[in-house]
Amino acid sequence: MHPISSTSIESLPNELLLPILEACVVPSLFSVCKRWHHLLASEVMPPLYKQIGKVHVPQGDVNEQALIVDRIYKLEEKLSEAAKVNAIFRQIFTLAKSLSTLEFKVQIEEKRDLTLANYSSYLVNINRLLLWKKLPGGEEYLSREEIKHLPLEKKGELLREWMEENCKSIMALDLPKAGLTYLPPEIGQLSQLKRLDLKENQLTSLPVEIGQLSQLQGVNLNQNQLASLPAEIGQLSQLQYLFLNQNQLTSLPVEIGQLSRLKKLYLSENQLTALPAEIGQLSKLRWLQLNQNLLTSLPAETGQLSQLQTLDLKENQLTALPAEMRQLSQLEELNLNQNQLSSLPAQIGQLTQLLQLYLNQNQLASLPAQIGQLYRLKRLDLSQNQLTALPTEIGQLSQLAWLSLNQNQLTSLPIEIGQLSDLQTLELAGNPLKDIAEKIRQLFQL
Repeated sequence: MHPISSTSIESLPNELLLPILEACVVPSLFSVCKRWHHLLASEVMPPLYKQIGKVHVPQGDVNEQALIVDRIYKLEEKLSEAAKVNAIFRQIFTLAKSLSTLEFKVQIEEKRDLTLANYSSYLVNINRLLLWKKLPGGEEYLSREEIKHLPLEKKGELLREWMEENCKSIMALDLPKAGLTYLPPEIGQLSQLKRLDLKENQLTSLPVEIGQLSQLQGVNLNQNQLASLPAEIGQLSQLQYLFLNQNQLTSLPVEIGQLSRLKKLYLSENQLTALPAEIGQLSKLRWLQLNQNLLTSLPAETGQLSQLQTLDLKENQLTALPAEMRQLSQLEELNLNQNQLSSLPAQIGQLTQLLQLYLNQNQLASLPAQIGQLYRLKRLDLSQNQLTALPTEIGQLSQLAWLSLNQNQLTSLPIEIGQLSDLQTLELAGNPLKDIAEKIRQLFQL
């Protein structure tokens, strides 16, 4: 009798291994062997809940995967993993039943149906049908008797062929709040598509086939659960606006720099910790929205965005600005509220087109004299900093209409403040100021 090695045991499937153990091992040892095999299997194969997380966020860590899965299915954090799996499958089966009523006459809830293979199959085909119903003529086709009776999986497999015959000329596709948790790769067949609206879904990724939509000019992906973007996003050479607000992005692919026609890039309320240097290649970019991320610095290449008019960086963790920002010669609005800036570079004075500068809730102890070179500035917010004095050059801001200095450490104002003849609003609350009446006497618009 040959001994059974651990290697040979590991190579056997469950359905063969346990009967062999039961037959060949003495009864007193069988329960031990069975328990050992269960432990071995649990080490090799993660629990189903974690496998589901990996389906949605392949590159993320376990915590990130769990967080996103819980958001997709609106699960309470306190639930056990087993309870979460049951809740996920209840939602999946309910959706499947609504899309293939005749197949699911009885609700499936047996434990044997809770498998990764079933989950993956349902995920793909449910989302195929959710997409299909939104395509012109799709819902009518799916209501045909010969199609209605087909199983969910069979219906899903028909999508590609149907799209080839019916969707060649579609130029716009609106899918907001469509319930999508997965974007079927068949989307790549819409070769004439110019506008794609996918906002307010639960997408965690985009298929590589998105790169085939070479005519796309606008994509709205706001309010999804995207954890990453595929490199193929760089193939959308006609793209002019890309909205990605309120997702879970931690980084951007370097291929983002290939979007040479991009004018608007919205990335607020993500988890970005850095920007790729290639962002500087977006030479047509006019609006860049990055508020509510985790940025600690900006690449020097940001200064290459020569057409940029609006840059929103509020609620990040910036401690300094690159000197290269002086090259943003078209910049009109710069929002740096709620960062950790302790100083401004002297080069700030070269942003001569600037109309609005917001620096609320930073750690500024002083301002560079060059701030006086911002001759077109109309709004300046410096509230909630550590300013103890203002430079006399502040008086050169002849078009300033609104100045907030609330909650600083100012004990006096420079006499030059009286030169701000267009000033309408001056906020000074929360400063240890002495007599200021004489200095603001000439501010007739105040």
